[in-house]
Amino acid sequence: MHCPSCELLVEKKLLKRNSIKQVDASLKNSRVQISYSGSEPNIEDINKEFKELGYTFSTKKFKVDNKPAISFKGGNLEINPRKLKSLSTTVLAVIVLILGFFAFEGLQLGQYVSVDANSSLPAFFLLGIVAGLSSCAALIGGLLLSMVKQWNELYIGETDTKKAQPHILFHVGRLVSFAVFGALLGVIGDVISLDNSTVYAILVFAVSVIMLVLALQMLGVTWAQKLSLRTPKGLGIFIADEKNFKGEYMPLIVGGLTFFLPCGFTLIAQGIALASGDPLAGSLIMLIFALGTLPTLAAISFSGLKFNKKPHLTARFNQIAGFIIIFFVIYNINGQMNVLGLPSLSDIEFKQSEQTVIENATQDNTLDFVAKGFEYIPSGPTTLQSGTPAKLKIDNQGILGCGSFVASRGLFDGFVSLQPGMNEIDLGIVQPGSYKLTCSMGMVPPVTITVI
Repeated sequence: MHCPSCELLVEKKLLKRNSIKQVDASLKNSRVQISYSGSEPNIEDINKEFKELGYTFSTKKFKVDNKPAISFKGGNLEINPRKLKSLSTTVLAVIVLILGFFAFEGLQLGQYVSVDANSSLPAFFLLGIVAGLSSCAALIGGLLLSMVKQWNELYIGETDTKKAQPHILFHVGRLVSFAVFGALLGVIGDVISLDNSTVYAILVFAVSVIMLVLALQMLGVTWAQKLSLRTPKGLGIFIADEKNFKGEYMPLIVGGLTFFLPCGFTLIAQGIALASGDPLAGSLIMLIFALGTLPTLAAISFSGLKFNKKPHLTARFNQIAGFIIIFFVIYNINGQMNVLGLPSLSDIEFKQSEQTVIENATQDNTLDFVAKGFEYIPSGPTTLQSGTPAKLKIDNQGILGCGSFVASRGLFDGFVSLQPGMNEIDLGIVQPGSYKLTCSMGMVPPVTITVI
């Protein structure tokens, strides 16, 4: 057996036999203990039944290769060629996927899609496609990817149609929620719009922690396997009963709640839906945008379903997905550390490049920046004088993605939407300290502003 899913599949399939009353499959021991009534189950019949899935049963113990890919024994390096080859393939796949993600980010596809209140609906569809290939993939796509293992175990041994059910419900829930909340944005947007940087960061941190635990479970980390959120026993039995709900509401709800985990592109669409002041327009804008993100998210679902057809492919998929999710977790948390103005991995490169910081504050206590591409470029000193009114001027010459929503916790509250041309932000009386200027997702390379 290759993963915990194997245990569930073997147990579920064997229990369908009338003579078998109890089954206990152990991944650790590669053993299945059964209790039966009547005559002993025929091993050959069982092997025929499980042949397509790749399992073989025997009353004699198999020799199991438990040696790791690389180990040291008696001062000597020992290599398991089979496991090393498997590990190398997994690592290579992970590297290729991560490099592909950065490649799409580097293309800055957002420069080819410009939307405003006068844009046609197809433009929002294109915006959704770009979002699905960039920062939204790290948050929403990562969340979906982390759920694949749970859904596969819930519907293991079922038909392809049933296995696809939670994925379909997730996407339907996402589309419906974007349409409904988009309409509400057109009426009472300020109540729904998520523009508090601290609240948003806390949400991303919470989702990232859940994703991390699920990723570690995919990788077979023992302590993570023990961390599972359990409903009260009576409620759990009710939900698990195929006569009730079939466990289908959770994927629907999770998909719907992704509206409140917006990437920078989602914030752009939400801002325009809010400005429309029309429930129908707001609903269509958000629905069409969500449809644009669907191809990428559907591809994640399809890959999960395709690879989970065979146990050995399931194990490989879980390994690759686990590492990718961990990368997305680091990526998302690093961005939110920037939003909160805390130390992050982004500071490493920044500290190397900032050798000549101008210590004197500007004469009029005003900072000037140019926003274009995917960066905020200072046009002069980045130092302010405390105790006096200060201003931040940003000339938007074509900022992309989440860069359209600038954040600097401590200097001003929430996110500020950058309009084309000159934007002036009143900072009020600033307090001494260091502050990071970045985008709503923390993905734009942060610029440190010093108040002396």
